[in-house]
Amino acid sequence: MRRIAARPLFHAVAIAAVLSWPRLQAHAQEFEPTATRAENAQAIETSAPRGSMTVTYQYQKAQDLSGEGYVITSAPITTHLIDVAASYRIKDRWTVNAGLPFISREWKGGPSHNPLNIVPPQYDSEFVDDGHFHGFFQDLRLGASYLLVTAPVTIEPYLEYGIPASDYPFFAASAVGRNLQTLEVGSTFAYRPPFLPWFFSMRAGYVLVDSVLGVDTDAMRVTADAVRFFNERIALNVFITSKNGGGVSPPQGTPDFTTEIWYRHDQIIRHNYATMGAGVDWALGERNVLNFTLLRMVHAEDVFELDEALSVSFSRPF
Repeated sequence: MRRIAARPLFHAVAIAAVLSWPRLQAHAQEFEPTATRAENAQAIETSAPRGSMTVTYQYQKAQDLSGEGYVITSAPITTHLIDVAASYRIKDRWTVNAGLPFISREWKGGPSHNPLNIVPPQYDSEFVDDGHFHGFFQDLRLGASYLLVTAPVTIEPYLEYGIPASDYPFFAASAVGRNLQTLEVGSTFAYRPPFLPWFFSMRAGYVLVDSVLGVDTDAMRVTADAVRFFNERIALNVFITSKNGGGVSPPQGTPDFTTEIWYRHDQIIRHNYATMGAGVDWALGERNVLNFTLLRMVHAEDVFELDEALSVSFSRPF
């Protein structure tokens, strides 16, 4: 196997990359955690620890539901999120990972998503659009990857399963998720040019989602990014992320409160988007990494537009 000598920061980023830079969720209904910038590099390091743990804080403010040819003016949605994730390299080529976010969200609009006001009333569904923060554990992530190719381009297929960790409400503008099981199949691709302080990677995956009312919301997700290492402590990364999948457009005008599709509409809306962002990695000690990321939305289709989004994470190997 070809080995690449790495400076301390590259070594640290390689260990933490799969965990330390979650993609900020682009819609009030989704959290998409995986990073791409150097996760394959972990397997080609000569002395990389087998495991890593990352704690991430995310802040978002979203407003106005946008789509092709329309904008539905809405009150702001504010989100605070804590995600804990870990990965462990079982052998030279196999890696397993797990993660769980806790999300607290507030909607400042009216009670349009009151489950007791629809027909028939949904007494088992908690009302959370009351102008206050409500927090829930969202979806547990369990995954595995296999380092198929190591040089000159690393290729690492992966499989990740998502299952709701709590029975959180999905009928709400401030819902923390869709409360559906998912299965993502894809691969990461990474390349570090010889003798250059750059690292390039891409992650592409197809997400299979539980069908609701016969509506297919399966989606393709792609993230591409570039990292520039400036010295042994500091690196800058830029990235673009997109999601494109099936589903329906949100109801416009006065909805029919007597239909099942109104109660389930937050689970079957498309939520397609593209985002761009930049971040800074700062190596603390030999391998620990502190990351700061800012993000903005550049395309929205049936999704709340992000006005502000930032992420701070700390990764530590073990």
